[in-house]
Amino acid sequence: MRSHFLSITSTAMVLAAAGAVYGQAAGSVKDRLEVISKRQSEARERFRKEFKGKTTVAAQKPVMDRAHAETVKNTEEVLALVVAHPHDPAVVEALEFVIINAGRGPGDQSYRAIELLQGHEREPGMGEICGRIFHFGHFPVAEALIRAVLERHPKRFDRGQACHQLAVYKMLQAWMVRRIREKPAMIDEYVHERHKAATAQLVKKADPDALDRQAEALLEWVIAEFADVPDWHDKRPLGAIAEGELFALRNLSVGKLAPEVVGRDHQGKLFALEEYRGKVVVLTFSGNWCGPCVGMYPQERELVARHASKPLALVSVNTDASVDTLRQSIARGEITWRCWWDGGMAGPITTRWGIRLFPSIFVLDRAGVIRFKDVRGDDLDRAVKSLLDEAAVKTPAR
Repeated sequence: MRSHFLSITSTAMVLAAAGAVYGQAAGSVKDRLEVISKRQSEARERFRKEFKGKTTVAAQKPVMDRAHAETVKNTEEVLALVVAHPHDPAVVEALEFVIINAGRGPGDQSYRAIELLQGHEREPGMGEICGRIFHFGHFPVAEALIRAVLERHPKRFDRGQACHQLAVYKMLQAWMVRRIREKPAMIDEYVHERHKAATAQLVKKADPDALDRQAEALLEWVIAEFADVPDWHDKRPLGAIAEGELFALRNLSVGKLAPEVVGRDHQGKLFALEEYRGKVVVLTFSGNWCGPCVGMYPQERELVARHASKPLALVSVNTDASVDTLRQSIARGEITWRCWWDGGMAGPITTRWGIRLFPSIFVLDRAGVIRFKDVRGDDLDRAVKSLLDEAAVKTPAR
């Protein structure tokens, strides 16, 4: 409680300083939010221009540090506005601004915004808020807020978002627990320092299989009661999304036979995953819109080239909105493997497989069985090598 009081006090001090710097009198939260939002947009555009062409960490760091400092200043000012005007009609919109821009850190502005949203669960826009905090699986206040919207919001649309996002929250919580148990150091990637001890306890005590079962029950609830409600983000029916996520929970675990994939490549030619049976397959869900996906391209090119003489195939479900984007990547030599073009993140293959994280990676053995999931970097190289070595033992050279 004392640390929370101190954070609010420091926020108020930031607001006072900001008012002195900008010489602006306090107005309604809505009016001030418009000013701060414009400032944040300008800062974001400056960052894009300054970051362009910076290819080394040393060159990128000062640009990123400046952008982070501006984001902290803007989000702190909004938090202080909310503390000063807790009953203003624009409070939910203001706190959403904080969550969108601050993300999961490195600061704790989003965590404080979620705390300040307690008691606002019946207000307009809370369904969308649920869609923006589902990935705070290590923060119990986020789960409590989503549950409160599900239980008490007067509109079916918002309750539907809450029900679905609570299911996703549980799935990602199970995923986080498994990942950190495999690699304890990864806790630093998931959790703000303020919540590390509580997350360590969760990882120690939680049953990820039970979390998955909770997610299944919630997805079945979505299908039963909210199937026709459009998703707040991409407007797909929640029922279709939930069916894909149920399919993933029940059919895409390690040890399961990978389901068939059939679609068209960048030239419109039909092909199927089954065509690669007999080879080790790296199957990814990716897109040029996704920074980490593009960041994997060099490793993927090198992987394909290094094992060109071995029974290995890399294929991808491309989720760019335009097929021309995929064609251009192939023409430039960025992508050197075959892709299904799925027409966007809401495409039929992506929806059926219930994909929410990008890139998503599946490594299949020669029988088409999923042997590894979401392995990256050196772990991906080791997974491929182990399956190729296994294949070589089973099929000795003649």
